[in-house]
Amino acid sequence: MKRLLVTLGTILFCSVLSGCSGDPQSVAIANVIDKMREASGDIGSIAKEVETALKKQEKENKSLDLSAAITATTKLESTGKNLQKIKVEHINNLKPIDDDKKQELAKDFKQRINNAFTELVKEKANLNEQLQKASVNPENREKVEELRTKIREAEGPFETLARQG
Repeated sequence: MKRLLVTLGTILFCSVLSGCSGDPQSVAIANVIDKMREASGDIGSIAKEVETALKKQEKENKSLDLSAAITATTKLESTGKNLQKIKVEHINNLKPIDDDKKQELAKDFKQRINNAFTELVKEKANLNEQLQKASVNPENREKVEELRTKIREAEGPFETLARQG
């Protein structure tokens, strides 16, 4: 999760530091913020599916079924791929800007960036909490580990962006 957060922060920071005029940079920053929010929603959906599966397991006294949560990881992966596309098609093509413009953009977007980041951290913490609850039962550990693997795979596009710097 830390890699995901660092990746999104890095991309956002890079978008602030690059570009030619206020308009393209603002659009790029707004796009990254939107993808951060979308990733938060995707992570929240996975957590909700885990929570639903746990409730169903308790209610019906059956084995844990995390198939819906595993399916939900594909949306997170898609969000990461869309962010990669934004970086390639928009952010990489921006020309450098001066320090005054950087400060102006930072001022304009600071609150939105912080809110999106806070939301992302909150959703990831909730997901980790749900996964922890699910793994308490020894019978669920293998299925939880499979889901964790799918989540790591879904976070792959974000990690790739982080490595590209």
